[in-house]
Amino acid sequence: MIGLRALHVRLEGLTASFRHPLVITGTQISTPMPAYSNLLGMMSACAGRTVRPEETRVGFEFHCESHDLELERKDRWELKGGRLQRVTKKKVPRSIRIYSGHRAEEVPQGIGLRQVYWQPKLDLYVTNLNFKEFFERPAATPCFGRSQDIAWIKWVRETELYPVPKGSLGPTLIPYPQQGVPGFVVRLPEWFENRSMGLTRRAGPFGHYQAMLPTVGKLRFAVERGDLFHPSDAAAEEHVIYLHRWLTE
Repeated sequence: MIGLRALHVRLEGLTASFRHPLVITGTQISTPMPAYSNLLGMMSACAGRTVRPEETRVGFEFHCESHDLELERKDRWELKGGRLQRVTKKKVPRSIRIYSGHRAEEVPQGIGLRQVYWQPKLDLYVTNLNFKEFFERPAATPCFGRSQDIAWIKWVRETELYPVPKGSLGPTLIPYPQQGVPGFVVRLPEWFENRSMGLTRRAGPFGHYQAMLPTVGKLRFAVERGDLFHPSDAAAEEHVIYLHRWLTE
């Protein structure tokens, strides 16, 4: 059987938090695993440039030890002169000061809850072999979501991906619907356009996916569908990954 040559990259970290696109305020929940746009962002950081989806196909497995809500301090920002600036002080209305005991001016900071995944581990498969130099000598630090969720690259090696009709699938992001696979149904962007200086990013097409839970340990699920591949360096003969096909519209 003829295989597809690819890179297998192992990334690890202490924390991960991937912002859910539909949650803006309140407790910040995380999607159970990175979106495909997150993977492009991690590869772009390593490459030192924007990695486009047409440059490579990707597949992955994402594991972590546990997850919980983390208490964090928050700062407020405001728009002044067309630029975002951190608010250093705020004026408290007199009526509030009388009943609450606030000072006339206070630093506008607060606290909030954010869902965090602990001890994340990402097995990333990339079909563009030219990316090997990016992972061996990254231009910037890849992150598991936010800039403070730093990731490090444990190793990079070449592998062969053999197409198979079915197999045992670990935690990943797979197109909805997929029978026999538990997880959350999420609607996530494929990528973001960030070519115009000073303007907000434009989201590419959105796909519906099943985000499998990354805390399942060694538990895997029997799947039969297209775009399944068995890596030559897999731990068992029945292990497979889903190799993503980018949406175009």
